[in-house]
Amino acid sequence: MKKSLFLLLFFAGVVSAAAPKVSKACSKSNGEKSCSESLLQLAEQGRAGDTSAIQLYGKTLAVVRKNKKMMKPVMVKVDTLVWENCKKKESEACIEACVARTDSSFLRADAPDSAACAERPQKLVSKKISLPTPSPMKNFIDSLSTDVFWNSPFSLAKNWLLAIGDSVIPSIDSAQAFLLAADPSDFISARRKFHFCAAYGDSLNARLDSLNAPVRCPVIGSIVDSRDNRSYRVERFGEKIWTIDNANFDIPDSSACYDGDSLNCEKYGRLYTFAAAQNACPEGFHAATDEDFDALSPLDAADFAVTVEFGGYFNQNGICALAGEGTYFWTATEEDASRGYVRNLFSDATALDKASVDKRFGLSVRCVKD
Repeated sequence: MKKSLFLLLFFAGVVSAAAPKVSKACSKSNGEKSCSESLLQLAEQGRAGDTSAIQLYGKTLAVVRKNKKMMKPVMVKVDTLVWENCKKKESEACIEACVARTDSSFLRADAPDSAACAERPQKLVSKKISLPTPSPMKNFIDSLSTDVFWNSPFSLAKNWLLAIGDSVIPSIDSAQAFLLAADPSDFISARRKFHFCAAYGDSLNARLDSLNAPVRCPVIGSIVDSRDNRSYRVERFGEKIWTIDNANFDIPDSSACYDGDSLNCEKYGRLYTFAAAQNACPEGFHAATDEDFDALSPLDAADFAVTVEFGGYFNQNGICALAGEGTYFWTATEEDASRGYVRNLFSDATALDKASVDKRFGLSVRCVKD
């Protein structure tokens, strides 16, 4: 605990000390490279859950957006066709070409009609014109901001929205339209729903209520484990109430943090052997059974999958793997004396899969109300 607190204070100090340096780099007319690198670093720290880094990212964006040199549009020459009046000496040929153009499928909204060709012959001329396009820095910050919003844990969505603003992230109107049109059983739709709901909260539900819409943002509650006073978020999926945080009760010698790092326990929960998993849940809850997982409808399964943090596992030798890439959840159901059933999900998958695993492995646990 002391180590975790020290690291949190240390990183908070690093972010605070970096603020003037980042702002200075992003306010310079020639600071694009160092400014971009700083934003990338802050984005990565924010994605990992550092809310101070998210706040600094937002402040830095404000500095960049005021930097006229970095944000100056780039003028790009493009080819286009324009109508020009014909010279007198070419009027006869010009009239024929004019009539042919107006009678063809090439007709444009600004083209003259056939009768006008005789009175004022015109011809199409190819010209290059200059059009403004977003600066490289504008493209960079918009792309990065969009990426961190959608690819950070949904619990950080409101933080990112406050930092970035809805000029880049879809507005509440867009969120409402998306929720009304999306397929709720689709994993991508479910993921977007959670991000929108976390970002806009009650105001989005109020919009949906006013429309008598069939969809709503999920209602997230909480419980407290009396054994260690740790709180867990809970949500109803179908007829059952599940924790949407992984169990994190310390069972010595039978559970561990990924790579032995307590910060990973805060992010992913603890990893338990099969036997320990049966005692990981707070009073009144049990480790999800195979039947509990089977009871999830496609819609509920998609919502459940969105809440997953990819916390990896440890094998029978205590070696950890797959953090950030995949996760396994013990069920309370045995296959035989040496193996138990699990559900797994990987970062490139769109559904929970079923498998059996050696009971000595350390996996995550989700709890269901008795």
